[in-house]
Amino acid sequence: MNSNVRVSLFIGLAIGLWLLSGLFVSPATENDSSKLESKLTNVKADWFDIEAYEPQLVLRGRTEANRSVDVKAQIAGRIVAVPAEEGALIGAGETICEIDQEDRKLRLLHAKAGLKQATIEYQGAQKLKQGGYQSELAIAQAKTRLESARVAVERSTIDLNNLSIKAPFDGVVEQRPVEVGDFVQPGQLCAQVVELNPLKVSAVITEQEIGKISLHRGAQLTLVNGETLNGEISYLSRQANPVTRSYRVEATIANPQLRFLAGMSGSLQIAAQPMSAHLIPSSLVLLDDAGHLVVRAVDAQGIIKTLSVVNVGESRDGVWVTGLPDRVALVTVGQNYVTEAEQVSVSYNASSSSNGSSPSSAALEGSAANSSSLNSSALNGSAANGSGSQ
Repeated sequence: MNSNVRVSLFIGLAIGLWLLSGLFVSPATENDSSKLESKLTNVKADWFDIEAYEPQLVLRGRTEANRSVDVKAQIAGRIVAVPAEEGALIGAGETICEIDQEDRKLRLLHAKAGLKQATIEYQGAQKLKQGGYQSELAIAQAKTRLESARVAVERSTIDLNNLSIKAPFDGVVEQRPVEVGDFVQPGQLCAQVVELNPLKVSAVITEQEIGKISLHRGAQLTLVNGETLNGEISYLSRQANPVTRSYRVEATIANPQLRFLAGMSGSLQIAAQPMSAHLIPSSLVLLDDAGHLVVRAVDAQGIIKTLSVVNVGESRDGVWVTGLPDRVALVTVGQNYVTEAEQVSVSYNASSSSNGSSPSSAALEGSAANSSSLNSSALNGSAANGSGSQ
């Protein structure tokens, strides 16, 4: 037997021994390998139910006087008294400035005397007419003199009443540029009166958000010092600013003690139209590869489903999202270590209620499809709005 044959037999014998060695492998080793390959990821989950949610729009607001009026003189004359000081509270009908009477009372007395005379003359003309001794022209002239006398009395009475420049409503004397001795002309400013109760809060809102609020909705103003004031929406502009394309919004807030002044700034929270959403911990919200907001849900078979959500609000207890089934089990521990369609070992938290039907895979898949479409639309709309505002 030559050397080549011996080498071939040696190689064949080695291969045969290697093949036979597989028959003597320990079964325990195979079982351990199988168990290792089939080991499931342990996660914890909680049940979340849909709830009624009232979104809050936050705007930059500033307080304003409910009314501000420039009270002006209606007749000419010298100021003889200024009962109201700047910054003083004043009631409706109280005198702010007093103008000298001069001879206006005498003019009223003269006008009244003229009215009495004209009345007698007209009555006499009527009697003469009955006797046929007075013409129609004479009677018409007597009536004209009577009406002129009445106008003179009324004019003199109005002038006397206008000597006292009065406040048109309850408020505060903001400015009073005249002093005793000043001579004023008709139309000259006597004082500026502002009304601070109620207080008005003005803000601007975008065209995307104007449709979410309505008149008489609740509003809350938080001032820079932390104080809060509650009121309601009293005005919504019907025409946008041609430059900013924003709308003016006004809220009315009670201010009986006049503690809050005009010109104070703060955050105006407005309650938008109610909607249905889920309140979940913010730690459950993840980002997928496309940058969309998602959460990890688990169905009754322990299969992981990735559902897209839309963030519609925030609170101290978490975030409000839409796009989920009415009742859903969300992974609260381990959501970062599982993937779509992975089977896991689920344990529910003690505080979680498992009563009721569990969401099926079909329901979760349908919710994922719908919420993904909604999320894409919302993001596209937000991008469009952002580019529009720029």
